[in-house]
Amino acid sequence: MKVCCRYFVIRRSFLIRIIDTWRKNHGKLREESNMQLLLYIRPEHPISLPINYNHILQSILYRNLSCSPDISEFMHDTGYAFRDRQYKMFQFSHLQGRYRISEKKIIFDEAVTWEIRSPENRVIRLLAQTIKEQGIWFGQTHCKDIDVELRDYTVEESDILIRMMTPITVYSTDEKNGSTYYYTPDEDMFYEKIRDNFFRKYYAYYGVTPSSEITLQPLRIIEKDKFVTRYKNSYITGWYGTYRISGKRKYLDFLYQAGLGGKNSQGFGMFQLL
Repeated sequence: MKVCCRYFVIRRSFLIRIIDTWRKNHGKLREESNMQLLLYIRPEHPISLPINYNHILQSILYRNLSCSPDISEFMHDTGYAFRDRQYKMFQFSHLQGRYRISEKKIIFDEAVTWEIRSPENRVIRLLAQTIKEQGIWFGQTHCKDIDVELRDYTVEESDILIRMMTPITVYSTDEKNGSTYYYTPDEDMFYEKIRDNFFRKYYAYYGVTPSSEITLQPLRIIEKDKFVTRYKNSYITGWYGTYRISGKRKYLDFLYQAGLGGKNSQGFGMFQLL
């Protein structure tokens, strides 16, 4: 037992040093323009994935961060904490391109695009470098013909119209029985939870509380905007749609980089401006 306790102390101290180093560097990093990574992937052979493939895309990102163990471990195991919540501070789109469905697989025969965002530029730069050098493995398919584009888009308005590129998911988990309830855009709690999530996420990353709220207003949401997917051993419900979002410019820009709602690092909450 003494050996185990000693290991835990050493391990915990190691993680604290990583976090402290990151926080010291964040001041400089956050003065830079935010960056987004856009990948143009031309496969030599078809990319065949399960219909529900978000977990595969997430694992690809972690694998490409692993060339820097400190960053990889921080993002995977620790993240940015607010009380008992942890936020990984990255998001990604679906693969965009022509596809076909065959035998419960989604198959991309031609070129696809894939976008990754994070408020942490170090993560974006590292992913761009490793993907450019090593390519991407989609299961057994290795894609090496990839154009890597770094963008520096910043939200400049305090009131914007957006369309979801990946669904927003908003939920509560019962602490007693572990069941999860997913809210719909018809419920006021959907928008209250999004505001609360923003406050926690912003504080976790910057260490300061936002001085004002953000507001999200639904403009056009139809039944087919409902999205249900299986992520590993659980089902997640989210919503596409068109919305208006208002707040301080820097808050909207943060959400553009980090994502709206929950489970951003699992492929939820990315939006585009209209």
